[in-house]
Amino acid sequence: MTRQELKAECLALLDQNAVEHPAGHQGKLAARYVLRSNVGARIGLMFEKSDKTKALLWVEHRFLRHLVDGDIEFKLYPASALYQAGEPDEKQSYGRHAALKSMRDLAHVDLVRLTIDRVEQLRTILTYLAAVT
Repeated sequence: MTRQELKAECLALLDQNAVEHPAGHQGKLAARYVLRSNVGARIGLMFEKSDKTKALLWVEHRFLRHLVDGDIEFKLYPASALYQAGEPDEKQSYGRHAALKSMRDLAHVDLVRLTIDRVEQLRTILTYLAAVT
């Protein structure tokens, strides 16, 4: 499966299970969603859909603490690392995908970025998130 095919299937799965985030989607770069768990928890998701990147899903870390030990590659983005300069004279930068800045629920919290290699991985994540209490 090509990267574009994988992303198309992931976007279709996200469209079936979540609604567009109030911040809206960001053109060709990112799709923003809100998933409601079975008990009503509101979970923000951002999926990178650009042709230039892997299939990446951003989720608030507190919702995935027990899932990130599985076979899905991930990277943690703690809120404490936001707006740090690389060098002393360098301007501070946001440090995450810019499309997250307009998502108030994700912009300044601890996040995890998951690399999706197979649609089944995304299905597992969405099933897990739906059960979040």
